[in-house]
Amino acid sequence: MTRRALRIATTLIIIQSLLFFPAPVSRAQDGLTQAEIILAKETADLFMKRLDETGDFSSVIDEMYVEDFIERYIQQQMHEGKESDSFTDIYFAPGKYKRDLLKLATVEDWRRLYIAANNFMYHIIITGLNKHADDFLNGRELDDETADKCIPSKVIELFNNHPILKGSFGFDDGKLGESNPAEGAQRGGAQEESGPKSVETPEEMQDVTETLQEGLRLLLDDQGDHSIRLTDSAKSALAVNTLKLEEKGLMEPMIEVNDKKFLGLLPGTRILAVPTPFRFWLEIAEVNGKHKIVRAQFWPD
Repeated sequence: MTRRALRIATTLIIIQSLLFFPAPVSRAQDGLTQAEIILAKETADLFMKRLDETGDFSSVIDEMYVEDFIERYIQQQMHEGKESDSFTDIYFAPGKYKRDLLKLATVEDWRRLYIAANNFMYHIIITGLNKHADDFLNGRELDDETADKCIPSKVIELFNNHPILKGSFGFDDGKLGESNPAEGAQRGGAQEESGPKSVETPEEMQDVTETLQEGLRLLLDDQGDHSIRLTDSAKSALAVNTLKLEEKGLMEPMIEVNDKKFLGLLPGTRILAVPTPFRFWLEIAEVNGKHKIVRAQFWPD
């Protein structure tokens, strides 16, 4: 992908994965067992398969995530708030959220936001891969104007007109300026300097979720297909990229061992970090006798 195409496709993932989840505390890298290597491959394959089949993170979460992963996140953030500045905002997916929302918003509010953000991001990636698979396979570099065409102007305008989502996805503000000069001028003044506002109430959080869902609807409407899946060419392009990552040693699973309680996991728990072709790292731990995803994070490089 070009610089801008990659930025558009991955900005939300970076925000979601690096800010939604607190950083792990690792004690040491232990050796992987053969069983863990098999588990890593099977989990990555199933994760990709289910996303391709359903295009819906909620289905993947129901099947593969630990059931209370949102509750674990909330409790972890509450614990960290006691140890640090409890007045600092939380960076979530996407945007900034007042810490009071850990108590004011429901578990369902947080869960719906997480799913809406990931579904929107996933379909942006699928759209870009499908449209430009042949370019990727033939080594043709896309210019920024061509890459930007992956994202419908209605989607760009929707988010750039939103007080919280504005600027969160790396969309080209210039496009909005062309379609709405007054808004573009406003963004050049004091409003732009202040940046997007923080989410303060459950109602604002719910509005962000609904806007993300509307953005996905507009994206799918533009494609004329409400169940977008990777084309054969896109799968080939993804396979080529995966092979390049494997050659660089970037697709190897790893083991992390936390030295204190983290996301509800006891100290000493072995966490299997598993890469996928979309560069999501799935972190898996044994919970109640079953291996489940406890978090997922994206590394763009």
